[in-house]
Amino acid sequence: MITLRNENCPICKSGNRRLLGKPGKINDVFKKYNEIDQVNVVRCLECSGKYIHPMMYFSEEFRKELYNLDYFNANGVLEDSKNVGEKVTIMAAVKKLCGETRGKTMLDIGCGTGEFLKAGADIGFDVTGIDVDTTTTDYITRKYGFRTVTGLLGPKTFPQGRFDVTVLSHVIEHLQEPSELLAVIHKTLKPNGLFVMCTPNSDSFGEDIHNVYGHLRYDRSKSYYLAPFQSPYHIIGFNRKSARRILEDSGFAIEYCKVRSGLEWEDKTRKFIMRSLKIMGAVLGKGASIVTISRKSEAASV
Repeated sequence: MITLRNENCPICKSGNRRLLGKPGKINDVFKKYNEIDQVNVVRCLECSGKYIHPMMYFSEEFRKELYNLDYFNANGVLEDSKNVGEKVTIMAAVKKLCGETRGKTMLDIGCGTGEFLKAGADIGFDVTGIDVDTTTTDYITRKYGFRTVTGLLGPKTFPQGRFDVTVLSHVIEHLQEPSELLAVIHKTLKPNGLFVMCTPNSDSFGEDIHNVYGHLRYDRSKSYYLAPFQSPYHIIGFNRKSARRILEDSGFAIEYCKVRSGLEWEDKTRKFIMRSLKIMGAVLGKGASIVTISRKSEAASV
């Protein structure tokens, strides 16, 4: 079940927006819902992020239909070791900011197939993963033996000040109310704890080319940013400005912010084209993803 709500920007709460068009592609999962005809892709004129309007909310059953272990399948093969090199690099940056890791705790929210948990455990963290579906958490427990929790992270899921590090990798772009989750993350971090946030760069060179290609091949009136009705089902798009905005508004002090090329992600199709787009994006400073590491600010009120 899908519910639509007429809401302001989920990043900064501004009501000023510019229409980019209706989503360009729809898969069979969404075609049975007539209400999606009302949904548009817009850009916020305040924080410059993108989002869908009206905002789409899912029932628990429909959310599990979208986000389970099959979400990580590509052509029938489970991708459980994707872009490991990037995650190892990010965790090395975390270790540099965190210092000694032995005995320290790390939570991975939306832990997927466990690559970040593995990278964290390999450098000494006591890791815990949380995800919305048992097919995912059971897989991680079977493969690695890591501690997992099934469900959505809420104010009572973990005690206040429980973790030294929290990771939210390629999750925030799926959230209708991201500030609520960031407030919970802030509370569950220990004083001076670190928060790692990774998200696609919606203003990347690759995204711009994808949108232009969609206009030329399919329909110039539509938007091919975000793809809310097609995997990976993104309903918010961040760039550097909007990522900084939501983190600072949520009480985090950013200590590391990089736009990464995406070259460490393995492409299954159109390898030469995708690699060329990533290289060009890196040259132009419009790489595929944004990685931030922020410290919990005790002075902030969230």
